[in-house]
Amino acid sequence: GAGGGAPAGLAAIFGDIKKIDQSKGRTEGLRHVTKDMKSKGAPAKVAAAPARKPSGRGAPAGPKGTPVVKLVQKRWLVENQGPGEPVVLEEGVDKEKEVYIAGCVGATIVVKAKAKAMTLDGCHNTQVVFESLLSSCEVVNCKRVKVQTKGSCLAFAVDKTDGITVYLSPESRGAQIVTSKSSEMNVSFPDGPGEDADWIELPIPEQFVTTVGDDNKLRSKVSELYG
Repeated sequence: GAGGGAPAGLAAIFGDIKKIDQSKGRTEGLRHVTKDMKSKGAPAKVAAAPARKPSGRGAPAGPKGTPVVKLVQKRWLVENQGPGEPVVLEEGVDKEKEVYIAGCVGATIVVKAKAKAMTLDGCHNTQVVFESLLSSCEVVNCKRVKVQTKGSCLAFAVDKTDGITVYLSPESRGAQIVTSKSSEMNVSFPDGPGEDADWIELPIPEQFVTTVGDDNKLRSKVSELYG
């Protein structure tokens, strides 16, 4: 169905950082990765935060490893982040660098510069907002995640993921979304170019009907359940 305004908790990150996810106490603003952190290549320090209760069966209570935010050659590693202040990447991010986000639970990651590509791996209850990607965003082995592009992204690949909403900008409405072995997938996009445009959310098909043709080739179509 359609709803007014941008998706809650995602578009607000760029517009009014102080108000992000108030229901969970995230009102302290954003923690930036400084030049000192980047030059030393050391993991950014993350303030301790109470672990969240699992919101679903099999959901981890929190990240399993030590929080890491560091640049290794041409790849930003953002690992084992949890609830608390959103992690913001801006300085040191460019079109030659990839962003790899892994093992995050209940985290918010913001990438405020155009990167080459992005991967979310093994994340739970995590939301990611990025400006633009030169190529694609890959989501694998995740549960209940939200991914939003504010600018351009050519394609999204979703694999072995249960519960994902992809938010497309007007510029990214033509992006390809390739899915495999995944469930509870939705795509949300504005019905117009303005900031006041309504957002439309639709389910990404999971059920298909396949038949054998007279030419001995298979033909598949989306189930009528999706209209």
